[in-house]
Amino acid sequence: MKRKRVVKKTVRNNCTTTATVAIKILQLIKMGECYTSQLKESMGMSKQLLDHYLKNLKIPGYITNYSRGIYDITDSGKKILATYENNENKKYIQLENMRYKADIYEGFEKIMERIRNPKKTKLNNDVIQYVGKIGEITVRVFHSQKSSSIEFCCPKWLGENMYEIMYEARLGIERIVESFCTIDGLQIGVLQQSMKPEWAIPSPIAEMILKTTDSSQIRIGNSVINRSAGRNADWETDDIVQAMKVINMPNVLEEIRNMLKNQIISNSDSKDYPMYR
Repeated sequence: MKRKRVVKKTVRNNCTTTATVAIKILQLIKMGECYTSQLKESMGMSKQLLDHYLKNLKIPGYITNYSRGIYDITDSGKKILATYENNENKKYIQLENMRYKADIYEGFEKIMERIRNPKKTKLNNDVIQYVGKIGEITVRVFHSQKSSSIEFCCPKWLGENMYEIMYEARLGIERIVESFCTIDGLQIGVLQQSMKPEWAIPSPIAEMILKTTDSSQIRIGNSVINRSAGRNADWETDDIVQAMKVINMPNVLEEIRNMLKNQIISNSDSKDYPMYR
């Protein structure tokens, strides 16, 4: 039976129950889509129906209004979502630590107005670093008299297809950048990847290796096999080619097993090789 996909865009068509819709909305808000217009587009529903679901999430205190048309997920909402995701995320590939950076050509102050509770740190060469959030996405702004830039840290993302996950995670960043373009006096450059994505891939092979060696973590080349909070054994790597090999490994082993099985059966039927009879 085909497994249900959980990447944002592909989940939309599977939102068939009130509970599923509520979880989806909580996920979107947590991932940074905190504007009504963004939620409406991602959920593919009318504003009237979206308002109905948002109201049902506000009454028990799972979300709250940061300001008009902007929503925050509360601690209670995060607990509900964590319970759901802890049960689900063990099955899926998890994207970690992907970051994008862009130069700020104009409008540093206007960007700072959109960052919640920025923490200021003085770095070398008279550079000031501000760390805060836009929605649920962590951002870092670097500012000096000579230049300014902003770095977006993609939140952890779950799914079955690495490329779809990476696309959806970047899309969340691009939506923030697009919203910047509507602000007069604000101009930023093209997004550039500043940190390669890392993939945590659920792997029965990783489970077998950890159990056989009685280890909690093993480093193999540029990969790490371990168990992280809320997950089973993962094969973690930032090499997308190797990640694909890890994903396909169970299928390859099954193919080898079937080939050997068929070879044994074929040889056992051969008169030239009585030892296989």
